[in-house]
Amino acid sequence: MKISDKIFALARFSLALLFFLAIENAQAQPADFMTSVEVDDLGDGLYAFRYGPYRNIFLVTDEGVIVTDPFKPEAAAALRAEISKITDKPVKFVAYSHSHWDHVRGGQIFKDEGAQFVAQKKCLTNIRETPHEEVVAPDITFSDELSISLGGKSLDLYYFGPSHDNCLVVMVARPANIMFIVDIANPPTGWHMEWNPTAPDTYFYNLIPYLKAVEDLAAREGITTIVGGHMSIGKGPGGGMVIHPAAGPVSAITERRIFWETLIGAVRAEFESGTFTELVASKMDRSSFEDKIEGYDKDDMSILIRRVASYVSSGR
Repeated sequence: MKISDKIFALARFSLALLFFLAIENAQAQPADFMTSVEVDDLGDGLYAFRYGPYRNIFLVTDEGVIVTDPFKPEAAAALRAEISKITDKPVKFVAYSHSHWDHVRGGQIFKDEGAQFVAQKKCLTNIRETPHEEVVAPDITFSDELSISLGGKSLDLYYFGPSHDNCLVVMVARPANIMFIVDIANPPTGWHMEWNPTAPDTYFYNLIPYLKAVEDLAAREGITTIVGGHMSIGKGPGGGMVIHPAAGPVSAITERRIFWETLIGAVRAEFESGTFTELVASKMDRSSFEDKIEGYDKDDMSILIRRVASYVSSGR
């Protein structure tokens, strides 16, 4: 069954869409899945929170709580309820991974209890240029790095230039030493389809350097575990679909870099052979991708190849 645009709008991630189709076929209720809530204790006061196909992390300390992306008001309310089950401490900080509305709406509930909002400085510009009534503007901004310290723990934020959005950061929770990375890689594998094959918000010219910088950070800090900003789906025992754990191997970042290097390289080779940009998608050999990419869809791949061809021909 072909994945529809309506399902894209609901899930925001291709592997989550596969799960949506699986439960639909099993006559489950999609609404139950899309609003389901899950919390994973990752140790050292760090927790992963899932609302439908979206994930974030929060860090509990003796002096308060550091929260990441609130998603939307309903999700933020559910997150606040889950935090209250763990601690009676207030939320002191909310850190945005980037500025896209589907990740940063709904934070007013935390603002009302006195939380300060933190983001890379370009996010503030984005939020001012394209305001949304449910997006709380950041109080604290930074250029390259910032450590949010609270109660002997910290959430460290790193910016390596444009990637997915022009202000996306990766975060490292300490002392757990676990990385939170949104939209540009998602464990347990880097070989998956883009949720939106038009990739309108991807800065391809810096995407591979960005992923390399994240790899270097992980190697330098001895990070072996990451949490992604979305749920991942895989095959369980007997071939059924299962939700992968929130935390996965850091190798997903390297795999994602290789995915883009391989795809961009194949498109560039076709382009340099003399194929017009408009014809690259119909001419390029895709056989090496079909069995390797989770959630592979030939129509989506055509769109993605056209988008990459546009980048290869224009440099942006």
